[in-house]
Amino acid sequence: METRAKQLQDQADKILEYLEDLEQRGNLASNKQARTIYNEKKKLLEEIIDELDSLQIEEKRNLNIMQKIEKRTTNEFESILRGEERSLQTTAEGASIIPENVHESIILKMEETSKVFGKARKLNSVSGSLRVNRENATSVGGFVGEGSEILEGGISFEHVDLKQKRVGAALSLSNQLINDSAVNIEEYAGNLLARRTAKAIEKSMLVGLGGEEFNGVIHDVEVATVEAPKDFDIDNLLDLYLAIHPEFIQGASFVMQRDFFNVVAKKKDNNGHYFLQNGIINGKLTYTLFGMEVDVTDALPATTPVIFGNIEEAISIMIKQQSGLQRIAADTTQALRGSQLFVYDLYADAAVVNPQAIAKMTVAAV
Repeated sequence: METRAKQLQDQADKILEYLEDLEQRGNLASNKQARTIYNEKKKLLEEIIDELDSLQIEEKRNLNIMQKIEKRTTNEFESILRGEERSLQTTAEGASIIPENVHESIILKMEETSKVFGKARKLNSVSGSLRVNRENATSVGGFVGEGSEILEGGISFEHVDLKQKRVGAALSLSNQLINDSAVNIEEYAGNLLARRTAKAIEKSMLVGLGGEEFNGVIHDVEVATVEAPKDFDIDNLLDLYLAIHPEFIQGASFVMQRDFFNVVAKKKDNNGHYFLQNGIINGKLTYTLFGMEVDVTDALPATTPVIFGNIEEAISIMIKQQSGLQRIAADTTQALRGSQLFVYDLYADAAVVNPQAIAKMTVAAV
């Protein structure tokens, strides 16, 4: 079901982008051929969204309490997008700011899209930067003789400062598309922005260079590195598995670049058995390696195609409260174009706060 839903979402994304491009390039009022193509694509998009809705209904039969809360806030989100904006604050440009409870529902959708974002520890901050301390003591206990003093050790801390970085996505929809759609395409637009933002956040968490981006895992000098040749074998992945502190193995997982994952998936032992197995993690069927969950991403580069660790213990992400979805329809540009602009932006920062809980593997280029 999840695989089919992802396929449908990808198809809908491409069709929606095509419709936007067609609206900007073609005169739909006078170009009959363009209008015919537009209507056909729009009908196909509506059918895809209908199927997505049916899959979601089927999945909701076994929802837990948290998912029921998400459904409630999603209904609130739908009401807002339909024009029920009485309780919303508005800006001078007529942009409606979604309340915080809807912001939380969008965060949940982002967690569904990005496993890395979903597993990272979330920290809230109202104002200023957020300092995360970690223990840096090196002294240990020991045995002492009668009458001797026990060695007194000090405790010191290193720290990581999390500051707000802006990340987001925007989408413009014509009033014609909104009015003619039999389904709630506005709600779909909000979900699409959440998925696009999630992908950007995941990439920055893994490969960000700092500055305007996050400080990514692969560029953190304190994260242990396992070097492997281009024709790596399973022992190199075992070295990566052993590179983190054993205390953090419980709850750890692999994050693999897609092409690297395809290579690992074909590796077998001497008996012809694949090293990559299917297993049940948190009640869901997933790939496992050495009994650990394997997540696939497009964000990692070919030179550092895999990381392993306990994401929750290793990475913290600070999320500011002042975030949300804006629907802008009253500014001059949108009014003249006959369109509405949806903007989702988020102020956050992420960094590795516990290098002992994560490791990375580099693969030689030649």
